[in-house]
Amino acid sequence: MYKNKSIFIIIAIYLIVTVNLSIYKASIYANIVNPIFWGCMSIYFIQELRKYQIRLSRNKKYFKYMLIISFINVLINFYLGFVLGFSKSPYNHNILVIIKNIFIKIIPVIGIEITRAIMIKTNKNNKKAIILVTLMILLTELDYHTIVDLFCDRKAVFEYICGNVVPLIESSMLYTYLTLKCSYSLTLTFRIINETSILLLPILTDMNWFAKGSFQIISVLVIFLLFQARFIEGSIERKRTPLIVLEKIAYSIIIIFCVLLIFFMLGIFKYEPITILSSSMKPTFNRNDVVIYKKLSEEELQKIPKDSIIIYSIKNQNIAHRVVDIIKQDNNVKYQTKGDSNNTPDSNLVETNQIKGIYIFHIKHIGFPSVCLYEYFQHEDAKWEMY
Repeated sequence: MYKNKSIFIIIAIYLIVTVNLSIYKASIYANIVNPIFWGCMSIYFIQELRKYQIRLSRNKKYFKYMLIISFINVLINFYLGFVLGFSKSPYNHNILVIIKNIFIKIIPVIGIEITRAIMIKTNKNNKKAIILVTLMILLTELDYHTIVDLFCDRKAVFEYICGNVVPLIESSMLYTYLTLKCSYSLTLTFRIINETSILLLPILTDMNWFAKGSFQIISVLVIFLLFQARFIEGSIERKRTPLIVLEKIAYSIIIIFCVLLIFFMLGIFKYEPITILSSSMKPTFNRNDVVIYKKLSEEELQKIPKDSIIIYSIKNQNIAHRVVDIIKQDNNVKYQTKGDSNNTPDSNLVETNQIKGIYIFHIKHIGFPSVCLYEYFQHEDAKWEMY
C-alpha cells in the first residue's frame, strides 16, 4: 500500500500540466509554472523531511565524497573542451539574469530531490512505489516541447533520445538509488554543482549528441560504481569480504574500456572508425564493414602513395576509394580515386584538405546497425520532403 497517496495524485496531475504547458506554452512553463510548483513542494516538505532524513553528520563522509566527485565531473567536462572545442555559453551573465536562471533551473532541482526523498523514505519497503516515484519524476523532467518540434525529423529524434533522454533516465535511477541508500543531500550536491557550473561558466564544451550522451552516461555509471563500492565497504556484513577488491578491479576495467571506446568513436585518437555504406570497394571490403583509418599530418598528405585507399569527404559524406593517379599542379597534390568495383575513376580530383586519413584495416559486418539507421533516416527524410 502506498503512503502519501495524495502526493502521487498531485504529481500525476502536474505531469499532465507539464506535458500540455511545455508543448503549447513552453516559456511560461519553464520560467514561471515549473519553478513555482517545485518551490512550493520543497516548502511543503521541508518540515516533514526531518522525520525521515538521516542526519547529515552520519553521512558526512559520503557528502564530502560526492562534493569532490561533483567538482571533478565539472572539471573533466570543461577540460574535454580542449579536445572537442568550446562554444560560447547561451546564458547571459548579468547578475539579475543569473538570479533569474537560478530561480528557473535550481529551484526545480531542489523541489524534485526533496519530493523524491520524502516519497522514497515513506515508501522505502515498497519497490513498486519507488519505481513509480522515479518514473513520474522522470516524466516531469522531459522536454516535451523539443520532442514535438523534432517529431518529423526521425534522425533528430534519435539523436535527442540518445543525447538527452537516455542519460536522463540513467540519472534519475542513480538519484533514486543514492536517496534510498543514503541521503537526498548527495543528489542535491551533484545536481546543483553541475547546473550552477553551466549557468556561470562563460564557455562550455562543444559536444554533439553522441559526445554529450556518452559523457553523461559514463559519469552516472562511474558515480554509481564508486558509491556502490563505498556502501559495500561500510556494510558490516561485507566489510571484510575479499570480493570487494575483485569488484573494484572489474569496475575499473569496465570504466576504462568504456572511456577509451567513447574516445575512439569520437576520433580523439590518431585512428578513427568509419562505416562503409556502399559496395564500391568490393572485394577489398564490403557494405556494412567498419574501416579503421589513420589520420595524416600535412606532410603525409602530400606523400600518399599510389594504390593506397584514402578516406575523404565530399559534401559532408565520407568516401573510401583507392588512389589510381597522383597529379601535381602548382606545388599542390591532387589524387585521382576509384572504387575497386567501379568501371571508371571518380569524376572529381581529391584535394588534400578533403582527406581524413588512410585505410589501415577493416572489421567485417559490425557496421550493419549504423547502415540500417542511416537508410531509415534517409528514407524518412525523403518521405517527408514529398509532402
